Amino acid sequence: MPDLQTIIQDNRKERERLMALLTNKKGVDLGRRLMNGWTVKGNLTHLAFWDLRQLSMLKRWIMDGKKPVQVDADSINDPISLISEFIPSPSVVNLVIAAAEAVDKEVESLTPAQAEELVKMGLERNIHRALHRRNHLDKIDKALTS
Repeated sequence: MPDLQTIIQDNRKERERLMALLTNKKGVDLGRRLMNGWTVKGNLTHLAFWDLRQLSMLKRWIMDGKKPVQVDADSINDPISLISEFIPSPSVVNLVIAAAEAVDKEVESLTPAQAEELVKMGLERNIHRALHRRNHLDKIDKALTS
């Protein structure tokens, strides 16, 4: 079980990687297809959505003690892919960066005890956003460099 400082550092590292990947990327690059058929832009929209969802859930848990609930991710991911095609690329870039910064800031405000409690509830991925980002950034990086 990673400690809060490790989670914060990992989140920061992957957020900085995200920003570096997006520097000087044109909309046409974001339309490139990944192996799963999604576009880079769709993947970025997906990352933004899930970071914002985790942010919302963390805030509710801190304020009201409401435990974050699991959902059928596929029932959400499929529409995200379609919706992403209608969002201008610059907006997606701004959204994914803002979402990553916001959720990371919320995680940084947690106490070690709060982080430990979330991890014990099986919700490590809710705060260890680097785990989710890394997987997608690896795919995006590969698509943009091949």
